[in-house]
Amino acid sequence: MSKTILITAGGTLEPIDRVRSITNTGTGKLGSLIADAFSEYEDTDRIFYVHAANACLPKTEKAVLCPIRSTDDLEKTVKELCSKEHIDIVIHSMAVSDYRVRSVVEASALANTDLNEEELLKLFDREDLNKKYNKLPSKLNSPVILLEPTPKIIPLFRSLLPEAVIVGFKLLDNVSHEELINTALILLRKNGCSYVLANDYSTVEAGKHTGYLIDSSGNENEFIGKQAIAEGIASVLLKGE
Repeated sequence: MSKTILITAGGTLEPIDRVRSITNTGTGKLGSLIADAFSEYEDTDRIFYVHAANACLPKTEKAVLCPIRSTDDLEKTVKELCSKEHIDIVIHSMAVSDYRVRSVVEASALANTDLNEEELLKLFDREDLNKKYNKLPSKLNSPVILLEPTPKIIPLFRSLLPEAVIVGFKLLDNVSHEELINTALILLRKNGCSYVLANDYSTVEAGKHTGYLIDSSGNENEFIGKQAIAEGIASVLLKGE
């Protein structure tokens, strides 16, 4: 039976103003390799590739490219695709920003203030320079950026696609193997994932990217190198091995 895959890849971009933004180091390389690995199977029909503007792109002609910028864009695109298409498998490899910009003020606006948290937030919103400028002037004296959490995307998939196979990703940095796996299992169970790909950034930096594909029982499949990770995920999900 043919399968339709949804893959997210790259790093989201959160605007500071109309021309400046905050992003992360996500390149989408692994996501693009995963898309190409799935495309090698006859069972794969279409691959909706939801990607950041500067992310690596898959080579396969089975990919339907869906560019996004911010986490808000990602949420909108995911909801639209999941409502209109029959998605069998979700690979959520995108590096989604944990925070977005709420407001920007000059440091002088905060000087000599003795405010509680609620009052401080109201001051930031009241003095937000983005209400005055499309592009913040370069002459600003020590602008202060207030961040707020972005909406969580991974829980959406299970609520929108109750029957789909969902693979989440968890990236930590320089932690023990036990902590990495336990954290991945928490993510899996909290968000209704079928699998989580756990990886440590220290192995990425060392050029030996190691991924552990974890299922709900805590079983691990270890893959070393981005290509092996991509092929391993596709093989486990489509062939059960």
